[in-house]
Amino acid sequence: MVIIKSHTRQPYAVNKGRMSFQSPLGGKGIAPSNTSAAPRAFLLIFVAVVLGVVILWKGLDDDPQRASSDALSSSGQMTQIADEQPADLPPLNVPEIATIAVETTTTTSPPPLPTRPPSDVKVLVLNGSGVGGAAGAVTNLLKPHGYTTLSPANGNKDEKSWIYYKPEFSPDAKGVTDILGIMPDLLTSFPTNGLPVPEGSIDRVSTANVIVFLGSDKEIYGS
Repeated sequence: MVIIKSHTRQPYAVNKGRMSFQSPLGGKGIAPSNTSAAPRAFLLIFVAVVLGVVILWKGLDDDPQRASSDALSSSGQMTQIADEQPADLPPLNVPEIATIAVETTTTTSPPPLPTRPPSDVKVLVLNGSGVGGAAGAVTNLLKPHGYTTLSPANGNKDEKSWIYYKPEFSPDAKGVTDILGIMPDLLTSFPTNGLPVPEGSIDRVSTANVIVFLGSDKEIYGS
């Protein structure tokens, strides 16, 4: 019969922070020691901190260099742009505008001759219309306006009616047309070779300043 002896496991012994145990062989075994582990942990932490500082310094050192390089590059480009002179542009072909001097001419019409008082104007009515009493009727129309009317007389028969005037009596003759209500286009100056009239009317024709000639067209007086 074999008798097996059981060995009783010795408990761990704690001695002031140092952990150990007894081996089954009765000797003291080696257990982990806090005293030897702490320096290794501090060493690892120190190495990690140093590596972190080195990496951080490396990164910070690279950024200023890159920023400085970018700043120098931008400055160089700006200097190059400032130094470049603009290219000479071709001259613009601007057509010349010719200036034309315009002469302004002012037409001044002579001032109208002043009209005389009607009493200073001698008016003669000649009847060439063939209508009896026509010259007397027109003479009676002019008398109330103050004209000096000569005795009406007969003229040579003619188709066209006219109002003759001496050059200096043009405004006065216009006044006669206004009274008779006829158009001023019947006004005309005395003929240079004289007005043909019967012999009995010559003296009165030479005396008159304005002569109203009644033609057969009845432009001035019609029956």
